[in-house]
Amino acid sequence: MSEELEKLKDYEWLLNRLYQKVPPKSGSAEYTLPEPQVLRIGSQTIIQNFREISQRLKRDPQLVARYLQKELAAAGSYDPGSGQLVLNVKVSRKVLKRFLELFLKNYVRCPTCGSIDTRLERRGKAWILVCEACGAEQPVKPF
Repeated sequence: MSEELEKLKDYEWLLNRLYQKVPPKSGSAEYTLPEPQVLRIGSQTIIQNFREISQRLKRDPQLVARYLQKELAAAGSYDPGSGQLVLNVKVSRKVLKRFLELFLKNYVRCPTCGSIDTRLERRGKAWILVCEACGAEQPVKPF
């Protein structure tokens, strides 16, 4: 009996035991988006792999397209057949990548646990980011 009591007083042993029992976080590892494949024709910018980017973000392409159009203050259209987004503005790959990273930070990643296992819900006029991993709910800026 005294041996078990001694183990309970051993901080390192208790800490290792705790780490063995706690499951690892899901989806919180470093998350990378595919590089946008950009094609510029005149004053238009076409993102050729837009559907793939939206799928990696786990969001509806129409929603991501609306976000980009608002942030770039540009008109555009998403073609579900080809999976391309056509924006009526010249924009660089670097700027698009930055806006997509901001979208990931603000509308995909859980601010509480860092998981990407989330969904967006619309409740009235408010958008709520609901985490599937920890259950946290966070209101996000509408777009």
